[in-house]
Amino acid sequence: MMRRDHSSLRKKGIYIFLLIFFVSFASTCAVAQDASLPITLEADRVVFFEAENRAEAEGSVVIKRADMTLTAPYVEYYVNDSMVFAQSKDNEPVVLEWGERILRGDKLEYNLMTQEGVMQNGSGQEGPVYVYGGDVMVAPAEAALEKGWLGKEDLKKTDKEVHVAVWERANYTTCDAPQPHYHLYTTKMTVIPGNKVVLKRPKVYMDGKLLFTYIFNYEVSLKEGKPGGPFVYQFKDDSDKGTGIIGYGPIVTDDRLSVNAHLAYWSDMNEEWILSGSYVLTDQWNLFASAAYLYNSDEDEKRYRPSWGAGYHNAGFSGRIHWTQAESVSIKKESGRTYKGILWRSPEVELFTPWIDLTSKTKSRLALYWGHYEAMGVRGGDEASVDRWGYGFDFSTSFSPLDKKNNNFTPFIWSRYQWFKYDDPSQRQEIIDAIWGLRYRIGEFPMVTSYAQRWTTGESPMSWDNYSDRREIFQTVGIPLGSRWRVAVRMAYDFRDEHLDEVVGSLVYDEHCYAWEIIYKDERPLYSDDEDDWIGLRLVIKAFPESNITFGGEVEEIRSPAQEVGFIK
Repeated sequence: MMRRDHSSLRKKGIYIFLLIFFVSFASTCAVAQDASLPITLEADRVVFFEAENRAEAEGSVVIKRADMTLTAPYVEYYVNDSMVFAQSKDNEPVVLEWGERILRGDKLEYNLMTQEGVMQNGSGQEGPVYVYGGDVMVAPAEAALEKGWLGKEDLKKTDKEVHVAVWERANYTTCDAPQPHYHLYTTKMTVIPGNKVVLKRPKVYMDGKLLFTYIFNYEVSLKEGKPGGPFVYQFKDDSDKGTGIIGYGPIVTDDRLSVNAHLAYWSDMNEEWILSGSYVLTDQWNLFASAAYLYNSDEDEKRYRPSWGAGYHNAGFSGRIHWTQAESVSIKKESGRTYKGILWRSPEVELFTPWIDLTSKTKSRLALYWGHYEAMGVRGGDEASVDRWGYGFDFSTSFSPLDKKNNNFTPFIWSRYQWFKYDDPSQRQEIIDAIWGLRYRIGEFPMVTSYAQRWTTGESPMSWDNYSDRREIFQTVGIPLGSRWRVAVRMAYDFRDEHLDEVVGSLVYDEHCYAWEIIYKDERPLYSDDEDDWIGLRLVIKAFPESNITFGGEVEEIRSPAQEVGFIK
C-alpha cells in the first residue's frame, strides 16, 4: 500500500488545493454530476492511500462543491463511491452547509454524488425554527420523494436543489434562548426547507416539564410563518355546561384536504364533538363541511348539527354559500347581551368586494347578502321561515399617533352600514355601527378607551337577526406587576341602561418566548339572569416570526384585554 503524507504542503495556516485528490475526485463524480462543479478539499494534514483510493484529512478540514460546504476536524473520503465520513473532536462539530442552511452534529456519513447522508446527534436551523438532538437523514427533494419523505404536491412547492431532512428523536423550538423555555419532542420530524415542518405526535415541554402530548401530527408552514394548527387541550368553566376539558386540532393535513376535530367533555353536559373539513378545488374555490354533536342552552338539548358549503376568493373578491341544520348560534348583540338559539340556513350567500382606498387613511368595501332562514321568531315561541336580502359597507380609518415623538395617543375609527329587507314587504331593518377610540399610555400603564354606538331602524322577524340601539363606553387598563406578571381589565358601561354590563380580566405570565393567560368574562345583564360567564386558560408561543401560536382560549369569541393593550401581540 502506498501512503503519501501531504502535511508539508501546507505552511503557516495557508489553505492548499490538493491536486492528486481533486483529479481522482472530479473524475469519479463526472459520471453522475456536472464536471463544471469541482470539488475541493483543504486541511492542515492530508494522507492519501492510493491502493484503497482513500484519503484522510485532519485539522480544519473544508470540503466544497457548488453551494455545499463541509467542515470538520477529521474526514475520511472514499473516492470509488464518493463517500465522506466526518468526525467531531474536542467540542468542534461536523458542520454541513447549503447556502444559509446549516446542520451540525457529531458524525456524518455523506455521499457527495447522490447528496444523501446521515448526521448523528444533529442540530440545525431553518428560518426561525431550531432543531436539535437525535439523528437526521438528508436527501435532495426528488430523492426524498422516492423515499416517501414528502408527497408529489409538496415536491411541486419545494426547490429541487434543497435538502429535505428527516429527524429521529429530535427537539423543535422557535425560542432563541440558550436554554429554550419550551420545546416539542418527536420521534420523527420532516423538515422541507422553504415549505413546512411536520412533527409526528410531538410532546410539549415547558421549562423542561411535560405539558401534554398531541394525539395527531403538528404541521408548521415555513412559507407563511404560521402554524398549521396543532392539536391542543384547554380547560374551561362555562356557565351553561360546567367544567370541561377540550381538545381540538387537525387529524388530516394535506395541500388540498384538511380535517379537524373538536372534542370536549363537560361535567354537566358530558361529551360534545365537531368534525370539520375543507377541500381546495382550485385556486379560487374550496368546499367545506362539518358534522357536530353539540348542546344548545336555548333548546336545552344536544343534537347533530351538520353544515356544508363552498367559498370563493379571487383578486380581492370573496364569497360564500352556506347551508346549516339546527346550527347552535351564539351572537353577541352588545355587552351583557348574547343571543343563543337555533338557526337553519337554506342557504345563505355572502359576497364581498376588495377593500378600496377612499383616502390615504380610509378604506371601504361593499357586501351583498341573501339567505333563506328558519329560526326563532322575534316575539319568541313559533319559528319563522324567512327570506332576507341586503347590502352593506364596511369603513376603516387609521391614524398616526397624535404624540409622534413618544408614539402615543393613537386614534382609531371603524364603522359599518347594513340594510336588510325580508319577504314581508312591511319589514325592513337598517343598522349603523360605529366605534371611536384612542390607544394611549400613561406612565407604565397602557390604556384603550373606546365608544360604541348603534343606530337601528325597523326590525327583523327573526330573533338572531334583530338588533337594537346601543351606546356603550369601554375602558381597558393594563397594569405591569414586575418583569413577568401583567394584569389587564376591560369594563363596558351602558349609557342607555346606566349599568356596568360586562367585565373581562386577563392575568398574564410572560416568559421571554411564551406567555400563559387566564381570561375571565363576567357578563352582567340588567334584565336577565341568562349570564354568559366563563373562564379559560391559554398558552401563547410568541417566538414565531409573523404570528403567535395560540393554544386554547376563546380567541374567536373575544379579544382579551391583554391583547388590546399590547401585553400579548
